[in-house]
Amino acid sequence: MNEPGSNSGQYCTRRHTLRLGLALGAGLGMGRIAPRSALAQATPDVSPATGGGYARPELVIDAASLTDRRDDPDMIVVALMPPEEFARGHIPGSLQLDWPALEIIDTSDAAIADWRPEMEHRFAALGVTPKSTVVTYDGETLFATRPWWVLRYLGHEDARVLNGGLAAWEQAGGVIATDVAPATPPAAPATEPFPATSRPEVLAQLEEVRASLDDPNVVIVDARTPEEYAQGHIPGAVNVNFPRNADAEAPKIWRPQDELRAMYEEVGVTPDKRIIPYCSTGVRSSVTFFTLRLIGYDNVALYTGSWEEWSNHPETPKATGA
Repeated sequence: MNEPGSNSGQYCTRRHTLRLGLALGAGLGMGRIAPRSALAQATPDVSPATGGGYARPELVIDAASLTDRRDDPDMIVVALMPPEEFARGHIPGSLQLDWPALEIIDTSDAAIADWRPEMEHRFAALGVTPKSTVVTYDGETLFATRPWWVLRYLGHEDARVLNGGLAAWEQAGGVIATDVAPATPPAAPATEPFPATSRPEVLAQLEEVRASLDDPNVVIVDARTPEEYAQGHIPGAVNVNFPRNADAEAPKIWRPQDELRAMYEEVGVTPDKRIIPYCSTGVRSSVTFFTLRLIGYDNVALYTGSWEEWSNHPETPKATGA
């Protein structure tokens, strides 16, 4: 599946208009396919190596570890993929969610103030509480980092990405479910409130990005393709296409930390700087945000408005060319 905002045309950046409407009419776009105990059906006996020497290994989980916790009532597994892909195969007991339901491309204070409680409600309806371990995964897109980033922004502590996604689960011998029950209404309110302390420092707004253009202590990273970058980008941004963070072939395991560090430092993305990734609508660049956090970067903020917001703003400068 092609990433949103790519030149393929298979993902329209405005696809969310229809998808979100359908999602809200079907229980906030989340289908509870089976009780989480259904993970007990899957018993993979091997798992792709996920060592990698990461500074924050707790941000990822492998298939074997996921299975070991199959009976944990506090674990919630979320598949970040469209309904039709979810129907073709998913981890038993997981919930379906698609990236347009999490989108925010207007980074004004008012828009974010409206978006944040919507996200809190969406994840609370999934059953997420402060005690929950939330595991996100995808097919072969790496986009499981998008709900992970939203949860981090909302202040949730224990969220992890399944390293290698569904392909790693299947390669490890995990059961693949294809039966899809009808979507259910939102769950009853959680007994514990959803974390209310957000992390505004992980979200970059348009005005911050514009103010940082000549700041030597800030590096803006364009996570789109080189072709998209050449057609138009934020002045001064460096281009690191997001698929480079993981193996090219499925299962797409995150590359080792030393390789990732070298790749980013080569273009000036160093831990002493504030790093602001962006793409078209903040989905692909969430992969960059996650990767940098995984390898130990502390000062990273996702410009979720991305090129969709920047390019449509009449007063923002734009650059073209390689």
